[in-house]
Formats: sequence, structure tokens, C-alpha cells
Amino acid sequence: MSETPPTAGFNVEDVIAASAANRADSTKRRSRRALGVSVAITLIWLVAVTATGVWDRVIDHWAAAVTMVFGSFVAGSTPQGGGAVAFPVFTKLLDIPTEVARSFSLLIQTVGMGAASLAILLSKRTIATSALKILAPVTVATFLIANRLLVDSSQPFLPSTVPSAYVKVSFTVVLAAMAAVVAMTYRQQILVRRSELPPLTGRVIAALVFFGIVGGVAASLVGSGADVATYIIVVVLLGVNPRVGVPTSVLLMTIVSIAGFIDFGLLDGQLLLERSGDNILAIGGTSIEPLPSDRFDLTGMWLAAVPVVAWGAPLGSLVASRVTDRQLVSFVVALALAEVISTVVFLEPLRTDLGLAIFGALGLITVTGGLLLLQRHRVSILGLPPIDESESFVRGGLDVGNRFREQLRQEDRR
Repeated sequence: MSETPPTAGFNVEDVIAASAANRADSTKRRSRRALGVSVAITLIWLVAVTATGVWDRVIDHWAAAVTMVFGSFVAGSTPQGGGAVAFPVFTKLLDIPTEVARSFSLLIQTVGMGAASLAILLSKRTIATSALKILAPVTVATFLIANRLLVDSSQPFLPSTVPSAYVKVSFTVVLAAMAAVVAMTYRQQILVRRSELPPLTGRVIAALVFFGIVGGVAASLVGSGADVATYIIVVVLLGVNPRVGVPTSVLLMTIVSIAGFIDFGLLDGQLLLERSGDNILAIGGTSIEPLPSDRFDLTGMWLAAVPVVAWGAPLGSLVASRVTDRQLVSFVVALALAEVISTVVFLEPLRTDLGLAIFGALGLITVTGGLLLLQRHRVSILGLPPIDESESFVRGGLDVGNRFREQLRQEDRR
């Protein structure tokens, strides 16, 4: 019996090649659009700095620009915003007050993570839209409320009423706990990864609201953390693919940063500083006791870092879209480890204040243990859909079949 000849004029290889070419062309067009965002920000910055004659302030704060070379890349590529680099470097190495570092993180993330968010949207990367619809309003509302309840409004730059050393240690604890949970999660032989959120049951919504509140409070204290909270609930607990969870966390932190830009930068006037010589004399038109500009010139720091983050964050987002999940996780864990080491080395009160040391140790154990317990029993606690043992799970080109059935049953029983 002879084989049926292929349909005349139809070649499967040609169709595949044409499809690949179309995808490549589409990717290039989207990349050019994202590049246009960075170019536009840079040109606007050049015009603004030149027109206002503040090049001296930009040059004076070159350290902020250097810090954000790495910080902006982290902001675009990981579930940790630029504040995850800026806050510890500013407070531990440059001796900048925590309230200024917090405000700087929010202001600069508005530009850097904003550019990364536009790149994400223009490239049509998948995001967990249903999670954002719940997380964004909860996180922003909590952030704004915390800005009223947890700051001293009588002082310049609205410092937190929580002692500075405890804010720094809390920041380290959250990052370290997240990294520990993520690292231990990836020790499992099989991971269930969804392209979208599971059904929004009451338990899932409650969990999203809880982590939104945590993220809002963290952002109010250190200018970062809402993205970390988003990653924990969306990826670690609800099992959404990191390639979806990371851009979702970037978009959420961008929204919170914009709220911070408006609240701290404009309404409180922290971007409208008057400098004379080496001192800051007024905030938003209101005179204050002179403050040293090398530690308090938030306007100069922000302007110095704007062109850096305009390119670094979109670049980080591009790299994150092309690496494997495990490579991304390794990078996140390495960053958290560096944060822990820097806290131990540079935060002197941690070595001299027994209460602070106990707070850090107990906090790390409690937060890490709680997250691990929640992650381990997430299926039953959050009421997630049971794993379908009749299916094979494909991840990274490996087909996971029958020999993992027992592990799947154990997962469902948790």
C-alpha cells in the first residue's frame, strides 16, 4: 500500500521556519519599544538636569549612581526591588539615615521598576493578573496607612517610629527567610508550577490579603518588601511559575513605589529640597534646621541614579526572561546571603545590643519556620487543587512520570 503524498505546496519545515521568524521579528519589535522607554527617560533627564543647573548635585552623589548599577539590575530581574540593594548600602556603608534610604528606594524604583514594568508590558510577558487585582489595592492602602501611623511627622523626611537598627534587622530577616524557603523548596524532586493562579477561594484570597498587608508595612519602613511578599505568596505558596511571579512582583512594587513617590516625594516635598553649600535648608518650601547634604540631599541622590536605573532595570527584566528558574533562584539566594553577611559585618548594634541580637535570631527562626510550615502544608491550608497523578509533569525538558507517584501522594496528604 503506497503512502499518501503530501499536499502540494505545503511544507511543514517551511511553516515552522516562518513561525520562528515571525516570533523573532515580534521579539525584536517589542525590544525596540522597551529600548525607546529608556532612551526617552534619559533624554528627559538630560534636559531637566541641564535646564535646572544641578549637575553639581548629580556629581556629588555619584555613589548613589554606582549603587544602582547593580540595584537596578536586581530590581528588574528578581522579586527584590532596587531597595534591596539601595537600603543596605545606603544605611550600612554610606551612613545615610534609614528614612532617607527608604524614600530614595521608593523614588528611584518609580523610575527603574517603572521602566522595567513598561518593558514587561510591551514584551507581553505573562503576569498573574488576578493576584495583582487583590494585592495592589491592599498593599497600597496598607502602605499609605502605615505612612501615617508608623512615622514621626514632626521630623524631616518622616522617620519611622520603629528604631532604626530594628528596621535594618527586620529587612534582613525577611530577605533571609524568603531565600531559605525558596532554596529548600527547590530541593524537592518535583515542583508543581502553574501558569496562572488557582481558583480564588476564600482561603487563597485571605492569604493574598495577608501578604499584601505585610508587603505594605515593609514598603513603608524600608521602601521595599512588597515585591518579596508577592513572590512568596504567588510563587512559593500558590505554585505559580517564577517566570510569571517575578514580573508580577515587579509590577506590584512599581505601583507601590509610585504611591510612595507621590506621598513622600511630592506631598511631603522630599524631592523639593533647597540646598545651600553643604547643607539642606528646606523641604518642600518649609525651612528646617540645616542638615548635611552628603547624607540628606535626596534630590541629588535621585537625579544621580535616574539614568542608571532607566537602563539597568529593563536589562535585568530581559535577562530574567531568558534564564532558568533555578538560575534565578540561585541569584536570589546569593543576594540574601550577601545581605545577611553585610548586616553582621557592618551593623555594629547587632554585636553590642543583646536585645537586638535576640530579636534578629528569634525573628529569623520564627519567620523561616512559619513560611516553611506553610509551604509544606500549603495544599491543605490554602485549599489548593489536588495534584492529578494521571498526568505527567514536564519541567525543563524532563518528563516526570510514574516513579514520582509516591512523592505526589505525600504532597497531597500535606
